[in-house]
Amino acid sequence: MGPEHGAPAHPVYLDAFMIDIHEVTNRRLEKIMPDHKLRRSMSSHCDNCPVTKITWYEAADYCHLIGKALPSEAQWEKAAGAASGCEFPWGPDFDPGKKLARGGLELKDKASPVGSYPPNKFGIYDMGGNVWEWVTDWYSPQYYFLEPLYNPRGPSRGVMRVRRGGAWSDSVKAMKSGYRDWSYPFSRSYSDIGFRCAINLKKK
Repeated sequence: MGPEHGAPAHPVYLDAFMIDIHEVTNRRLEKIMPDHKLRRSMSSHCDNCPVTKITWYEAADYCHLIGKALPSEAQWEKAAGAASGCEFPWGPDFDPGKKLARGGLELKDKASPVGSYPPNKFGIYDMGGNVWEWVTDWYSPQYYFLEPLYNPRGPSRGVMRVRRGGAWSDSVKAMKSGYRDWSYPFSRSYSDIGFRCAINLKKK
């Protein structure tokens, strides 16, 4: 796990898993949760844009309904693909001229359609920028010092849930793979937080 946001860098080991290559879009979510369409006009302008204005609990419910789950923080960081938490999903530097991600300049705009920017080395899109992504972990500033080395899942309780990846609305440093932040999980007010789902692969 990366060293960003005050946490010490340390190794963890994960069982095999798969993760969505795109953030969940409005179109995909509304096939399962049609009520979301009534409130998305304030946050997203297209069917193929990532879902926002969604609580952590709604995101977790959607993943459950399709047979998946929100990724753990450790799974998310592994999927981001950087060699260390100090780097970006695409490499060591951010160059706005190369158009590698939507964000990093504190833009006053909305998210782009998923897949608008190049994928990382695993073929996964928007792991840095576009929208923040809910992960399953509760936030605790002490947990990084105590978490298990194998398949860490975060604290058993808390007040805030972790979000990862940065957004169109944030600074460059928020898009680094090891950067972590947190938000209130019951709120639907966030126009820059979405999610993607993951699935654990059973051992043979």
